[in-house]
Amino acid sequence: MFINCTIFHVKSLSNRRKGFFSTSLPIIKAVAHSCILLLDSLLTIVGFSRAAMGSLAVILSGFFSNALAQSLPKNKDSLYRANAVSTASKYDNNEPYYIVLWNSTLPENVHLIRRIDDRTAIIKISSQQTYNFFNRHTNIAVANSSWKLSPSLSSHISGNPAKSSHTYVLTGLSIDTLVTACNKLLEKRQILSVDKPSRSVLVNCTADYLISKLMPLKEVIFADVRIDANTEIGIIGYDRGYHGISALDYAIPGADGRNIVAGIKEQKVDENDLDIYGRIVSSGIAQTTTSRHATEMASIIGGAGNSFYDGKGIASACLFFPSSFTNLFADNEDILATGRVSVQNHSYGTAIQSFYGAEAASYDHHVWRNPYFVHVFSAGNSGTAFSTEGKYSGIPGYANITGNFKMAKNIITVASIDLSGTISSQSSSGPAYDGRLSPQLAAYGPSGASDAAAAVTGTVAVMQQVYADSNGSSLPSSSLVRAVLYNTAQDIHSPGIDYKSGYGSVDSYRAVTAIRRRQFDSGSLRQSQIWYKDINAPEGMAQLKATLVWIDSAGAVNTNRALLNDLDLQVTHLESGTVFLPWVLPTEANVVSLSSAALRKRDSLNTAEQIGIALPVPGTYRVSVTGNNISTAPISFHVVYHLDTLNTFSFTHPQQSEDADRSEKERIAVKWSTFVADTNQIGNLSVSYNDGAEWILLAPLKLHTGKYDWAIKDTNAVAMFRMETSFGNFFSNRFFIGQVTRTKMDFVCTDSLRLSWQRNTYATNYTVYAFGDSAYLKPLLTIVDTFRVISRRDFPYTVYAVKPNLMNGLPAIRSRASNIDEGVRCFYKTLYYDLLDNNQLDLTLEIGAPEYVDSIYFERLTSYGQVRNTYPGIRAGTGNGIYHQFIEGLDEGITYLRARILLKNGASVYTETLQVLSSGFKPLLFYPNPANTATSLKFILRSASAREGQILFFDITGRLLMKLPARAGSVNIS
Repeated sequence: MFINCTIFHVKSLSNRRKGFFSTSLPIIKAVAHSCILLLDSLLTIVGFSRAAMGSLAVILSGFFSNALAQSLPKNKDSLYRANAVSTASKYDNNEPYYIVLWNSTLPENVHLIRRIDDRTAIIKISSQQTYNFFNRHTNIAVANSSWKLSPSLSSHISGNPAKSSHTYVLTGLSIDTLVTACNKLLEKRQILSVDKPSRSVLVNCTADYLISKLMPLKEVIFADVRIDANTEIGIIGYDRGYHGISALDYAIPGADGRNIVAGIKEQKVDENDLDIYGRIVSSGIAQTTTSRHATEMASIIGGAGNSFYDGKGIASACLFFPSSFTNLFADNEDILATGRVSVQNHSYGTAIQSFYGAEAASYDHHVWRNPYFVHVFSAGNSGTAFSTEGKYSGIPGYANITGNFKMAKNIITVASIDLSGTISSQSSSGPAYDGRLSPQLAAYGPSGASDAAAAVTGTVAVMQQVYADSNGSSLPSSSLVRAVLYNTAQDIHSPGIDYKSGYGSVDSYRAVTAIRRRQFDSGSLRQSQIWYKDINAPEGMAQLKATLVWIDSAGAVNTNRALLNDLDLQVTHLESGTVFLPWVLPTEANVVSLSSAALRKRDSLNTAEQIGIALPVPGTYRVSVTGNNISTAPISFHVVYHLDTLNTFSFTHPQQSEDADRSEKERIAVKWSTFVADTNQIGNLSVSYNDGAEWILLAPLKLHTGKYDWAIKDTNAVAMFRMETSFGNFFSNRFFIGQVTRTKMDFVCTDSLRLSWQRNTYATNYTVYAFGDSAYLKPLLTIVDTFRVISRRDFPYTVYAVKPNLMNGLPAIRSRASNIDEGVRCFYKTLYYDLLDNNQLDLTLEIGAPEYVDSIYFERLTSYGQVRNTYPGIRAGTGNGIYHQFIEGLDEGITYLRARILLKNGASVYTETLQVLSSGFKPLLFYPNPANTATSLKFILRSASAREGQILFFDITGRLLMKLPARAGSVNIS
């Protein structure tokens, strides 16, 4: 009866207030323990077995734990139960990992393995004393192995056969003990690779073996399934009119990424591509297969522009270091350092993964140890999909970034902008798994996020070069590079920061300009220390913007929140005492919250914080940074700041002739940068086609829109734009619009070649370029004529281009590069034939330089090459360089034909010999005859035969064997 009474008493307790349990947990545990001891004594007296008593004790223990659990929030209890072996736990020296659940704060000096949420964690306990301490202050139980699984692995296990083999990632506290443990259970061939920085091993085994043998190992604290990487683009999308790229190229000569090595992590680039040739650094970790995608990424980042102006990348003088994306961890830091790589492009993804995995930790660790290194990732092309795991699962259009490595804190992820200049619907969006802002930037990528990432990588390379040029070749910290990019980005999508575009669209010109003007500062802080800088804001400012960025140490794998060291940014107007806090986005897991505007509040999630103040009141603004929660001291940081002035204006595109090439685009966007207080303020945009003598009004426009869609006029002229505003008139650069120079290889002989091009009415002369012993086209000679015969002995080059030099000194567009091996031969381009009805043939010759040719002779040869018949000569100068010879009475079988080109200097040039197969006057010809069963029987039809007919094959008995279309072909007669 006493037992029943005690159980009733505990049941009654379970219905009391939750507050009672939060303060009386030790008392309830004591009651439960006393009840079990009493029951043990009574059952021994009546003869129950120890096994039965053990089972019943476990049931009662679970009962009391259930009663206790009713005092805890439901979701906390479910997490606790899901990861616990038994909720009535005791210390076991064979079980190092325990799950704890607390009501207030986690006790200090705990060996934290993984934080599951803000009140639940996996900890490591190595003594009874430590266990007793936690048992007094928390709910504690031996942890099962489920806490080690990544969300992706959990889904994988439930959806794949247990006996099929896959590649898995295992992470431990010590890489040495983890490898030792794996070696004991796996064959050598099953251990694929080891990543020491993240303390991870890639293994190949079945899911069943993983769960039953590997997951219980105390050396394993995390497991994930490896997913192959895929590139995230279909067709190249690159426009130098975006991001101030043309302004950067025109206004800051020499800002081209020289001496910077950009990594391309995916497949191998084509080393023979004209725009990256000669600039590939030797790499022992490159993929073996070459891809068009990798080559295009390299072209966007730093193409030389040898092929044409649209092949010129942002950092056109950088070098490239290829590495393979079969390794999804950060590349070996020693190998990257040997290759002098300082920025690496990652235009690939896997699946949507909303967790901080081993790959994410490896990239954070790499940047932590190599603070100058910048990793740039494409956000992904899964913008219409949704995550199936984590806090933000099932929310369409959000939290769909592809790959757990993109959950790292010290990297840049980039969204894509479509042709209309807005965020592409296919572009992946944030937030990151823990609510952090991601992607951080957006860039032009109409066909995917891959090229958007490459545009940012190219910009970073130029920033690094410009900084190094004025800092003794030292590279900038990645925290400075990120802060500058975020602070100079142009706001798009929603006002302020958002989960679609991050801080906005990258502005390459403004970013490089900020580096050159040194609009930044730096410092380092320990816990509770404060750093500050005062900025004076005069009258007439449009906005003050300040951005803080720091590098954080790598977090624990699968942690609920990645940030370890937290800094806080604020700006104070000293005269009024007004305090401005950073922009912070809501993180609640629903569409309304995630699409809401940013608020000013303390940021405790991100390694970057930004404050923007529109129309700042004049005075002194103190930018301060506080070390709020620093566990790894000291933490270095950078602050970038900028004041934009009201009523300023400048054209940013077009800048030069290649920006207005009508042969490539009939319409372009005229773009400008301005800061006005009134978004309804109007300016009149005009264009001049005679160097400013006369102006044509295009449209009155709202200045804040920043662009106008302009149809390029079909003319040859020097053009420029003018914007008339209430605060002044502003003019663009003068630029030439007109027909692009097109070269033609007239002939290519063994001793010489002739290159020609059309005349440009504005040109005083022309410069011929050649591609030879360097990575770039170089000037070969300057001439007045529109053609040039070039000695191949003096100039042994294969690629040529021509650029007009205009009388007004303006740059013109250089022609596309021409290769002498692209089909042009010695004084002729092509010789071909068409079979006609009635056993006739039309033989056609196209010559390259008619002015050098006297006449054309077509010849019929024997099979031994002897001239059998020469047809009457055709005088050159007629037929527009194309000459025909009609031939009748073709032989049954093969007819041999060629052309002889008689030059005006008396020399003859012979074409190749054509072999023309004909049935003669027979409707159908079979060969070889007699037939051989070891080879196919071929056949050809006379041209006049029925085009829609059929060929019927019979055997000797008249049995129909097959039907074939009435055209030349072959049949197997074996």
